Amino acid sequence: MIVDSAVSELRAVLGPRCVDASERLERYEVLERGPRGRTGLVLLPQTEAEVGEILKICNRHAMPLVISSGRTGLVEAQRPLGEAVLSLEKLNRPIEFTLADGRRYTWSENIVVSAAGDALLAWWESLKRPDPRGARLTVQGGVAVDAVNDWLRPLGLMFPMEMGSSSSASVGACAANASAGSNAVCYGTGAHMTEAAWGWWGNGEAAGPCSASPWQPSPERFAINSLHIEPGWGLLGSQGAFGLITRLTLRTYAIPAQREAALIPVADMKQSMRVLKAARKRFGDRVEEFEFISSSAMDLVRELQGEAFRLPFSQAVDSPLYLLLQVKSDDADEDLASSLYDFLAGDLNLPDEHIGYAPLPALKKIRHSITEASNARMRALGGGRLSFDTATPLTGFGEYLDGLRAALAERAAGTELIAFGHAGVGGAHLHVIGTKEHPIAPRSAELTGLVIDVTLQHGGSFSAEHGIGSKWADEYLRRSPREELDTVRGLKREHDPLNILNPRSFGFDRLLAS
Repeated sequence: MIVDSAVSELRAVLGPRCVDASERLERYEVLERGPRGRTGLVLLPQTEAEVGEILKICNRHAMPLVISSGRTGLVEAQRPLGEAVLSLEKLNRPIEFTLADGRRYTWSENIVVSAAGDALLAWWESLKRPDPRGARLTVQGGVAVDAVNDWLRPLGLMFPMEMGSSSSASVGACAANASAGSNAVCYGTGAHMTEAAWGWWGNGEAAGPCSASPWQPSPERFAINSLHIEPGWGLLGSQGAFGLITRLTLRTYAIPAQREAALIPVADMKQSMRVLKAARKRFGDRVEEFEFISSSAMDLVRELQGEAFRLPFSQAVDSPLYLLLQVKSDDADEDLASSLYDFLAGDLNLPDEHIGYAPLPALKKIRHSITEASNARMRALGGGRLSFDTATPLTGFGEYLDGLRAALAERAAGTELIAFGHAGVGGAHLHVIGTKEHPIAPRSAELTGLVIDVTLQHGGSFSAEHGIGSKWADEYLRRSPREELDTVRGLKREHDPLNILNPRSFGFDRLLAS
């Protein structure tokens, strides 16, 4: 699939950043999850103009590309199967910071990225530390989430995308995938946190500015759903299917003056939804996080951490589910801890021994250790694993997980279900783990169909925030309504008619031929 005549033109544009040395290609072939890919060429542009030139050359020669950035995706969209890899990792610098009153700081194009935060802080202090609330930050698309927060934190600001891979995941990919993260219940997805995005369509034409609809959570409709593309959002939420983001302006948010959190044992997901309703009634949009952890997930974290593991309860508590509720306040003088306790002990009528107070980092460590613990369990049992990222409307979320657990118990003997995720927006991460006696591989198709069937029966989506990629392409083509397929096919033919970008994602290699 790599065209020699195209490589010659690309080398003229990129020089040594047109990479074909085998020892440098391996890191683009090995993914965080999924089978190894293969490529003979990696392209490393460091300006937006270079990205545009690459796309024009590849269109002239009909040479397909797979997009790569932080390589943290879980649906194999960045896995090459002979295609060249277009990596945005060098598009990693800040561009401009703009205060609400219009005053702005523009970084030099030659800024050393590690010095960007100090330069911004010095400028802000030279202005006598004006109110930073409502500021906007424009960056290149390959900037990591953690890097953005490192630059913003000294000004009391944040980009509130919280997930386990934030040290590598790029803000451009989070916006393109409409990634949710733990704080989605409060701030929305990466697309909602983006004021505007620019880049290139797959055909080499400039794209943008693109923007998403405002974040408006609703218990009756999806908060996160990768199976549906919003045509009006352009590059945002489109998963790199039609174009790619090279620059974006991010909304920033004030770091709360206070945060308090607690771990709450509950009997089932129906009760969890009642807790969420009560928390919203008491705290409104100050509910910053509402996560759930199944007892099986908690047991794995306990096993992983050994003697260091502690549940924050005054006495032993054994519960089918645990909730991580986090609330915030912009008032440094508010007694937020007392407000949270009054809610838990008064509104919810919980006994003190069921109120799991602990320092926030300790609770977050439990939540963010689940995947690592699941990996260890999978290796120990030796039977493989299937991973799913689903979502359902909040009105049916409680019934959904109970129904899925019952279906697996009845039809998938010998498997373990590990469930955790974003209860505040109906998002669930599901790991189905097999054993040596009951391995996953021989029944992979059956188990995948079972999970997806139950999800759809409850009005859900079998791909919430991680996207379609090539992993879910077959199921996407088989199960999507015809009008959705027609919309996506039309957008692809309009913006990337030669199927240059991510040609196997969404099953475009077949969808465009049908």
